[in-house]
Amino acid sequence: MKRYFSFLILCCAFALCSSAAMAQDRRSEERRENVEAAKTAFLTDKMGLTAEQSQKFWPLYNEYEAKRRALIKGYRSGYREDVEALSEQEAKTRIDNMFVTKEKELELEKEYAGKYLRIITNKQLIKLYRGERDFTKMLLKRLDDKHASN
Repeated sequence: MKRYFSFLILCCAFALCSSAAMAQDRRSEERRENVEAAKTAFLTDKMGLTAEQSQKFWPLYNEYEAKRRALIKGYRSGYREDVEALSEQEAKTRIDNMFVTKEKELELEKEYAGKYLRIITNKQLIKLYRGERDFTKMLLKRLDDKHASN
């Protein structure tokens, strides 16, 4: 009887832990989606996109962002390794890979700039780049303000 009771307690604890983890993942996903929606609205306004431009532009931009994230994720896979544990050769390889990734990221950005210009104007493209930087600054400021008030 004790075994069954212990097993039941263990199952309940496991269920609670997994549901808490899933809730946290769900909150993180919701937070990310909210930030993405705010970014879309912010950039649409900054760029002065028409409804027709928005309809064509955002799927392309989201495609670019997904490819860029995949590139960066691939580079950062071992990013948190202890630098002191790396040999000089491993450190050199890491630096070389960083530059290769940055070059690929620049190539990707150039490719998509050409695609964007079939939909938006050159001025709107400049406003996109400025808007991305401004949005990041705004997010960082809000995070900083939030941490300062806590």
